[in-house]
Amino acid sequence: MYLPLRRSLLAGAAAALLLPLTACGGGTDSAHAPTDKYKLVQSGVITAGTQAEQPPFAMTDEAGNPTGFAVDLMNTAAKRLGIKVQYKTTNLQGILAGLSAHQYDIGVAGVGATPERAKQVSFTTPYYWGFTAVLTKKTAKQNALADFDGKRVGVVSGAVQEAFIAKKMPKAKAVQFKDQTALIAQLLSGGVDAIVIGGADADAYVTKQPVRIAVEQDSLQGSAFPLPKSGDPKLLKAIDKQIDTMIDDGTYLKLYKKYFTDPIATDLIKERPRLAQAVKGTDLAPKGS
Repeated sequence: MYLPLRRSLLAGAAAALLLPLTACGGGTDSAHAPTDKYKLVQSGVITAGTQAEQPPFAMTDEAGNPTGFAVDLMNTAAKRLGIKVQYKTTNLQGILAGLSAHQYDIGVAGVGATPERAKQVSFTTPYYWGFTAVLTKKTAKQNALADFDGKRVGVVSGAVQEAFIAKKMPKAKAVQFKDQTALIAQLLSGGVDAIVIGGADADAYVTKQPVRIAVEQDSLQGSAFPLPKSGDPKLLKAIDKQIDTMIDDGTYLKLYKKYFTDPIATDLIKERPRLAQAVKGTDLAPKGS
């Protein structure tokens, strides 16, 4: 996979909010579809678990409204389906546990679609494919994975980056934290020597904190929306269909450019072939394509 130079744009952190979404354009679903078309926790409302601090996927703007790439995609899909979305803030483990307990209809954040998680939840087709980054203070000297042998390296508990540390940094001392807010705070305070997070998340922190990306490597899986394993398969298919429609009508790339300047990953194009035509001849096409 081509590894692009990534510079993500961002805002703040995600919060709970009821967003009344009305139908408009896009897709083949009727704008006046009955609100009980899908089996949901609340009739006519998609209950979504999200994270409080995961730029650029799930954040809040200055007015306290949920935003971010994942949130914007979900809001657009739901609006076109004529369904409201109610966001409830939790952490990554809370999203996955809440889906299994049928407290949420969907998780809206940058959730890696790993084979292990797929045993517990269902995933849409990935909507993003990025990279894994090891983040340090700007003054740190480490530039290779081996440089972190014996060092304290922070990671969000339950995140896909735990497996990255175990496989790629086996001699590092992994330290788990409940969310990225605690993670970045510990890095800045010197509680850990480095943290391992998604590449887009790392780019976001680089723009506002005295940190740098010491190492970055390909992700092994894309980010997708998780849904309950025994949830309504029609909702999963409808969301996937809306994302494909957004790719066709240019909405997806418009939202992508709002948060990223990286080329679209080749692996994502393999998962969503419509993107090949959408990015053809643009600066978002993978290099060499």
